Amino acid sequence: MNIIFCKQLQDGKLTPTAGRIVIYKNFIDISRGPSRDHNDLLRSLASKFKLNKDDVISNAIRLYWDRKDKDSIIVCPVRKLDEDVYYMKQDFHDQLIMSVI
Repeated sequence: MNIIFCKQLQDGKLTPTAGRIVIYKNFIDISRGPSRDHNDLLRSLASKFKLNKDDVISNAIRLYWDRKDKDSIIVCPVRKLDEDVYYMKQDFHDQLIMSVI
């Protein structure tokens, strides 16, 4: 599976197959479909792993994702900060994402 990191997906233009991803340190949560927003995922991540909610909300990476085809997914940052942090540890983030897709 290949990850294509780009800026193609945006909130308000998500298809029914698109979803959201949040990453905080080595913890990840993902939604399938546009029904859960990033804030919901962030609170869920903090609760699931007993993390400080304020730290998670302030410091997690927010991404959108969708399947491009059977061998590729598109992953897009929400903010410039998310893009910068993603690229700082791209291989690590790619592995986390692949572990839940």
